[in-house]
Amino acid sequence: MTVRKQLAELRTQIRQADDQYYNRGHSDLSDADYDVLFAELRRLEAEHPELVTPDSPTQRVGAPLPKGGAFATAPHLSPMGSIESLTSADATREFVQRARKLLGLAADAELAWFCEPKLDGTSANLIYEHGALVRGLSRGDGEQGEDLTQNLRTIRNLPLRLQGDGPFPARIEIRGEVLLGKAGFARLQAREETSSEGTFRNARNTVAGTLKLLDPRLVQRRPLDFLAFGIGHADGIAFATHGELRQQLARWGFTVAEPAERAADVDAVVAFHDRLEAGRDALPYELDGIVAKVDRLDLQQQLGRTARTPRWALAFKFAPRLATTRVLAIGAQVGRTGAVTPVAHVEPVELAGVTVRNASLHNWALLAERDVREGDVVEIQRAGDVIPEIVRVFVDQRRADSRPTEPPTRCPTCGGELHAEGKFLYCIDLDCRDQLRGRIVHLAGRRAFDIEGLGPKQVDQLVQAGIVRSLEDVFALPQRRDAVLALERWGERSFDNLAAQIERCRRPTLARFLHGIGIPHVGEQTAKDLAAHFGSLGRLAAATAEQLIEVDGVGDEVASAIVDFFRSPRNQATLQALAAAGVEPQTTAGVDLGPLSGRTFVFTGGLATMSRDEAKARVEALGARTAGSIGKKVTDVVAGSDAGSKLDKARQLGLRILDEAAFAALLAAP
Repeated sequence: MTVRKQLAELRTQIRQADDQYYNRGHSDLSDADYDVLFAELRRLEAEHPELVTPDSPTQRVGAPLPKGGAFATAPHLSPMGSIESLTSADATREFVQRARKLLGLAADAELAWFCEPKLDGTSANLIYEHGALVRGLSRGDGEQGEDLTQNLRTIRNLPLRLQGDGPFPARIEIRGEVLLGKAGFARLQAREETSSEGTFRNARNTVAGTLKLLDPRLVQRRPLDFLAFGIGHADGIAFATHGELRQQLARWGFTVAEPAERAADVDAVVAFHDRLEAGRDALPYELDGIVAKVDRLDLQQQLGRTARTPRWALAFKFAPRLATTRVLAIGAQVGRTGAVTPVAHVEPVELAGVTVRNASLHNWALLAERDVREGDVVEIQRAGDVIPEIVRVFVDQRRADSRPTEPPTRCPTCGGELHAEGKFLYCIDLDCRDQLRGRIVHLAGRRAFDIEGLGPKQVDQLVQAGIVRSLEDVFALPQRRDAVLALERWGERSFDNLAAQIERCRRPTLARFLHGIGIPHVGEQTAKDLAAHFGSLGRLAAATAEQLIEVDGVGDEVASAIVDFFRSPRNQATLQALAAAGVEPQTTAGVDLGPLSGRTFVFTGGLATMSRDEAKARVEALGARTAGSIGKKVTDVVAGSDAGSKLDKARQLGLRILDEAAFAALLAAP
């Protein structure tokens, strides 16, 4: 498999996991699996910086917020980042050593860390003005989150007003974790019938799903807790250390995670981790590791952050838990991208508080490599998520008549032909039922057709009701008024808004069209490159692999996937049906003739006047290209606040550097 293909597959898997976790309240990928995928993506991007894309998960926090969701969105006062996850003492020591080096500390100089439990819940950001709670947001994409204020207000230990005599900060963000304690989750399970496929799969997913409920009275019935772990933006107050900050949070009435302690060096950090892991079952909340932060806040400021994570905080994860069970059957499942992957159905087994019935096998090559067979006794590991991974096969207990499992030759859903690409099998038929829901959600997404009001919940309803059975059916929805209004939670206003959005989207740009219909390996940037090069859908559909490879960023495998896509009779029928439904992608002749044509921009740091996505869209609309890292084709670097190492490299290479004022002037120029 080429590096480009590996990167594409890793990014797809991570984005799907992020969307499930942050937007849908569940996750099919274990923490351990996620961490392995993320570490591999980070390693490959470090080795091939020229292949880093602006929308890579390593360059973002959380997941893009769903369009048409039930909750309004609002910006965080300061970005809400993630913390780098580590899985070994050696990696923790390397992280601490990097921090010491960045600070220029002598070998015998102390660098103290503050250690706390890493709680297994859902992060939230609370905004208080003069001591009163005015808004509560989800993490979202790190820049903005969903407004969950009414639901968060129902949490019993969350203070609606800061306690004490004041004076209180004029405005402050209190950040923490919403979770269910072990006892509360047990009571919840006892009160309502559950199963591994039911509402309450585990405590973390239950919390995420609960916070997305539309009725705060239902949220109030569930015994949620809020534990504060830090602050974001703060007006009129400052702290010297994280330990001092924790004490103030407690005085204001917040619960803070215990046990916690100040660690004088990395050995003390590792020792705290080991003690907490050994005693985790006695603690009231589920944990999946520890968090260690540089104790002095001035040193935190000095260390700064990368695009995704701070350089002054780490998460040292606990080892995943293990259980033994038997494989009952090995089946195949179809994902949104058409990837057909194996899944092992196992004898139900309790693992970290959850009844497990399925185990991930990722791809057919891994299935063969591990030689997992039906009837095998296997060891599975899980670190707080629903679907664990098979890590060991007890070959000595294998039946004499055991046979290896062969991958399917036809799609298990639609019966279509499967295409092999490296370790993966793909069904490329657009109307394959198991792909349909995900394809429509993707089609309606902000970066594709941008159809507001057609989010995952609405798509589920429409597909389950049989109103939408293909991509083109989306564009027939304005004519299905009575059928849609008969569904729950649909009113005339919401239907009319959706119908108007669909009418607006019937003439998308060619790039949005190509990205939206879900051609394998064609992401947002590749879609733009293809649109700019070919100019029309007809010319692209008729292109040979040799012609496709001429496009920057398109290699042999991507070219082959595009050719196969347009040659598929089913896909041809779908494209004809979309055209018959009035969907007409615009040609892009002259797209590269804007005033910024020939220039390539890289963005580093935060912009006060617009998001990074908006900034990229503005320069692309003027004919420029954008990149995620400094490379030989980059001409301009826009440096906002907290600009990172890209700015240093740009200076070394003598590139044109624009601050925010100069960038604004460039955009305003005639």
